Amino acid sequence: VHALLVCNASTELTTLKNIQSYFNPATLPLTPHLLTMSSPTTVNKRVNKRKFIPPAFINTNTKFELSPGTSLQLASELIQVHKLNKDQATALIQIAHMMISHDSAKVQELRTHTLPITIIHGVFGAGKSYLLAVVILFFVQLFEKSEASTDGNARPWKVLISSSTNVAVDRVLLGLRSLGFEKFVRVGSVRKIAKPILPYSLHAGSENESEQLKELHALMREELTPVEKVYVRKSIEQHKLGTNRTLLKQVRVVGVTCAACPFPCLNDLKFPVVVLDECSQITEPASLLPIARFECEKLILVGDPKQLPPTIQGSDAAHENGLEQTLFDRLCLMGHKPVLLRTQYRCHPAISTIANDLFYDGNLMNGVSETERSPLLEWLPTLCFYNVKGLEQIERDNSFHNMAEAAFTLKLIQSLIASGIAGSMIGVITLYKSQMYKLCHLLSAVDFDHSNIKAVQVSTVDAFQGAEKEIIILSCVRTRQVGFIDSEKRMNVALTRGRRHLLIVGNLACLRKNRLWGRVIQHCEGREDGLQHASQCEPQLNHLLKDYLQKQAEEKQKKKSEKEKSQSKSL
Repeated sequence: VHALLVCNASTELTTLKNIQSYFNPATLPLTPHLLTMSSPTTVNKRVNKRKFIPPAFINTNTKFELSPGTSLQLASELIQVHKLNKDQATALIQIAHMMISHDSAKVQELRTHTLPITIIHGVFGAGKSYLLAVVILFFVQLFEKSEASTDGNARPWKVLISSSTNVAVDRVLLGLRSLGFEKFVRVGSVRKIAKPILPYSLHAGSENESEQLKELHALMREELTPVEKVYVRKSIEQHKLGTNRTLLKQVRVVGVTCAACPFPCLNDLKFPVVVLDECSQITEPASLLPIARFECEKLILVGDPKQLPPTIQGSDAAHENGLEQTLFDRLCLMGHKPVLLRTQYRCHPAISTIANDLFYDGNLMNGVSETERSPLLEWLPTLCFYNVKGLEQIERDNSFHNMAEAAFTLKLIQSLIASGIAGSMIGVITLYKSQMYKLCHLLSAVDFDHSNIKAVQVSTVDAFQGAEKEIIILSCVRTRQVGFIDSEKRMNVALTRGRRHLLIVGNLACLRKNRLWGRVIQHCEGREDGLQHASQCEPQLNHLLKDYLQKQAEEKQKKKSEKEKSQSKSL
């Protein structure tokens, strides 16, 4: 018997097929800028300097008739109205310069400095999605001004918002919606689109209309909140009327994941402006699809190369040969200088200080104060390392779990809920899938405030990127050696999801030996109650739980007595 171990290459094969179908360097206006250095004086020394001759291409620029001053004036107005910080303002001004008409003689002189690509490096919690929502508003207003001054036969300016995940696309559209802009269409699959975005969506995975409608009706039968039911109902109405299919040709803003770009409903559409969010998590072949498919002329890349890279299935060779290198990385290596958004608005300053020290060379600034991120409970530290003397165990899939850490984490969650914290405010991050499954099993099996326990989010680091919670509990699992949990990018994401509290559960003796984790523990020790031993704080947690359960039992008994009294009266 011969066995062959193969990885699932469907994603890579689909990407290759899409590039083959849609990538034609000759008709892509951005080709020279994607393939050649932005400036010979700023080239990174690591780049191979072999002579490269880009292919000949046809110039198909969309007509844009506005004076340079109009673009910059509009940007300045939006900076004031939406209160952008200094770095966000710099990014919008750079985009405004990028949009200045090439017909202007003045611009011809500046053309070497005005590249059609803007790269934005936004740290965690830097308001990237908010900035992108303002950038989209800028484009829409600019397009309207431009087309008012041209004849009606010109190709319309449209902007495409794309990313590798549905969550990232929806986050930008939700930001637009919160700013009062709703003239967009979201193309994608019913199950994967955020509920508030469903009424603006076109479910074009299959061309079978009845199948899509069935999917929406099936969604209505599931466990939804009253607000979510309203969104789904509205989506069904829109679908029956075919409203969004008509709107797709008319609106200026469309949101779609990179994988959904080949959908037939997008045939014949051109998007001269493409915005790629979370670009540090998209492989270069995948990110080229929205750029090439829609003849992109102006490109905005947003991401944080210090957070998780793309997920590559397969051998080490795939990593070693550069498949993990993103378009964001490569353009930066070529000399494109990103605009750095340095101000974080998410974490308590004590939490952000760790990432600033370990990963950002002290460049971060805090947009929130300690008062704005004050503790939710008196007894709960802002930053704490709980030392648990457990034992790591390995599963058949080479993933680790630690039952002692899982049990302590469960007790911590129960104590928080018993103290009045809603389960939806708590996030549990673990660095191993096996530990995630153990925690999920413990939470589902426990007979304790079912609705709040169910609302606690338990995820691996990879699944938590882009998300945030008021309280984050981080289970480190390992007790013998650190393993891959000292990956800087993975640690950066894990340590920067909590807004008010970061509670690390781990083995002090093991983690202290590691360079990075040793520095994290030093930060914890510098705080009051920042280093606690699980065995010492468990009595306090047990006391909290005992009081809570006693009160619950008393309330239950009281309700039972009242019910019996009312029944006896009726008799």
